Amino acid sequence: RHFSEVKVPILMEFHRHIYNNSWHFSCGTKEYKILMDEFHHVSNAFLELGKGYQEAIEDITMRMGAGMAKFICKEVESIDDYDEYCHYVAGLVGLGLSKLFHASGAEDLATDALSNSMGLFLQ
Repeated sequence: RHFSEVKVPILMEFHRHIYNNSWHFSCGTKEYKILMDEFHHVSNAFLELGKGYQEAIEDITMRMGAGMAKFICKEVESIDDYDEYCHYVAGLVGLGLSKLFHASGAEDLATDALSNSMGLFLQ
C-alpha cells in the first residue's frame, strides 16, 4: 500500500486511539518504534487524567492529526502553506498547552492567536 493510504487514516483517527489501550501501530525506528509498539503506556496515562485534560488533549490531537494528514497529500508551495503547516505542528501545541493550563485552573484561557504564537515561538 502507498504510504499515504496507511498514514492518513491513522492521523485522522489518532485522537480516538488514545482512548484504546490495546491499540498500537508498529512503525518507525529507535525510540519512535518503541513508543508506537508500547502505545498502551501512553493510553493508560491518558486515561488516568481528569476529563478536562482528556478533552483538551483529544481536541488538539484531532486538529493536529487532520492538519498533518492534509500535508501528506499537499506540498508546501507558498509562505501561506508554510505558515499553515507550522500552525498544525507547532501552533496547536501552544493551543493545547493553554487548554491544559486552563483545565488545571492555573490560568485563564488565552486567545487562539496568542496560544498559536506561543507554540510557534517554542518551535
